Amino acid sequence: FGEAGASIIEKNLAMTSGENVEPLVPGRRVMGIYGFCDVRDFTDATECLQEDIMVYINCIAEYLHCSVHDNQGYPNKNVGDAWLMAWPLNDGAWTAT
Repeated sequence: FGEAGASIIEKNLAMTSGENVEPLVPGRRVMGIYGFCDVRDFTDATECLQEDIMVYINCIAEYLHCSVHDNQGYPNKNVGDAWLMAWPLNDGAWTAT
């Protein structure tokens, strides 16, 4: 859920005492700017690098996380060869509408 969903998870755990998570708790709309980064030709890179692919991906992830954080954003989610990044609106605070 990343930075934007942390408060939803916190509220859910508080409501259920952490015993049974209720997956259907209503969410909230988060206002922000979202970016998506995808590694081009990832399959080709995997074939060339083989077991070193994780070193490659970790290098990309480190650069991406630092760059996003340095620009007041949050690396939100990683899905293999792609990342979701988020920048909150309203002076660094996530706002709901």
